[in-house]
Amino acid sequence: MPDMKKLLSLPSLLLFVTLLSGVFSSAPVHALLVQGLYEQEIAVQDQGDAERIRAYREGLTAVILKITGEERHLGNAAVERAVRDAQSYVQEVSYRTDSTGPEPRTLISVSFDSALVNQMLMSSGVPVWDRDRPAVLLWLSVQNATGQRELLSADSEHPMLEIVREFSRVRGLPVLIPVMDLEDRRNLPADVAWSLDEAAIRNASARYGADAILSGRLLESPNGDLVGLWQFLFRGSAETFDAFERDLSVYTLGTLNQVTAQLARHFAFNSLEAPANSRVTVRVEGMDSATDYVNLMAYMDNLAVVDTVAAALLDGSGIELDVRLSSSAFLFTEFIALGRDLQPLEVPGQSTEQSVLHFRWVR
Repeated sequence: MPDMKKLLSLPSLLLFVTLLSGVFSSAPVHALLVQGLYEQEIAVQDQGDAERIRAYREGLTAVILKITGEERHLGNAAVERAVRDAQSYVQEVSYRTDSTGPEPRTLISVSFDSALVNQMLMSSGVPVWDRDRPAVLLWLSVQNATGQRELLSADSEHPMLEIVREFSRVRGLPVLIPVMDLEDRRNLPADVAWSLDEAAIRNASARYGADAILSGRLLESPNGDLVGLWQFLFRGSAETFDAFERDLSVYTLGTLNQVTAQLARHFAFNSLEAPANSRVTVRVEGMDSATDYVNLMAYMDNLAVVDTVAAALLDGSGIELDVRLSSSAFLFTEFIALGRDLQPLEVPGQSTEQSVLHFRWVR
C-alpha cells in the first residue's frame, strides 16, 4: 500500500466539517485523501517509560480503528498481540505541551510505521481501509422540547455538531454539512427535511457531489428522551433506522459508527480474499499533453488497490494501461469513482463481459 499522501487541496469555500476544521462551501467534492491515519496524539502524565508504553498501546488501538473502520477488528488475536507490542510499530515520537485548557497538559505524538501495521493486518485477514475515503453529506433536523425545529448548518451551535466533528477527526471519516444558503433552503425546506423525503434529499444534495448522504431527525422531548430516525443513502440504496436514547453522545455515535462500518466494509480490502493475479486493461482518453500522462500514471500508482501499472499502447490522445491489482476490479472502479479524475465512458458495441475499462481523463 502506498505511503500516506498529504490531503489534497479542496475548493476554497468547501463546507468541510471534519479534517480541516475550517473551510466551507457548496462546491462539489473531489477525492478526499485523509491524512494522519497512522498518527495519534495522546495525553500523558509524564515522559516516563510506563506512560510512554501506555500511550503507544492507546495510539496503536486508535490507528487500527481508523484504518479498519470497525471496532470488531480490535478483538482479532493478531491485533491484540500487536497492541501489546505496540512499541515495535512506532516510527517517530515527539512531545509537546498543550496550554490551551485550564491546566497545561503533556502530549505525546506517535507516528506508526504504515507498512508494518498494514502487513500485520493483512497477514491476519483484517481488511484495510485506505486514505481515499468517501465524503458523507449530513443533513440534521432538530426539534427541541418547546417544539422549535431547525435544519442545522455549519454555523449552528447545537452540541451534536461538536460530536460529529470529533468523531470525524478521530475516525478519519470526511463529513460535510450543508451551507444552508438560499439554494439549500429552497431545495430542502425544514419540514421536507424532517420527513426524510428521499427524492428531495437526493436533489438537494446533488450540488455537493458527496459519495453518501446521511440525514436524520432528532426530537428532544421535555423529559430528556432523544427520539430519532435516520436515513442513509449510498450507491443507489436507502437504509432507514431509528434510535432512542437519553445521552446525545451515545445517540449520535451509535449512528456514526454504523455508517462508518458500512462504508469500511465496502471500501476496505482484504489481501487474503483478493483474487490472485487480478489484472485489468484500462483505456483512457483525453491525454492531451505529457503532463496529463505523468499525472495519470502518478494517480494510478497511488491507488491503494493497484500493485503495478504500465503503458501498453499510446495513440493520439488515448492511452492503454496494463494494471495489476491487489484486490478486485470492482473495488478498483469504486476507488476511481471516489477520485472523479477519470470519467467512465460507454463504448458502443462493447459487451459488459469485455475486460477493457474505458475512461476519460478530466483533471
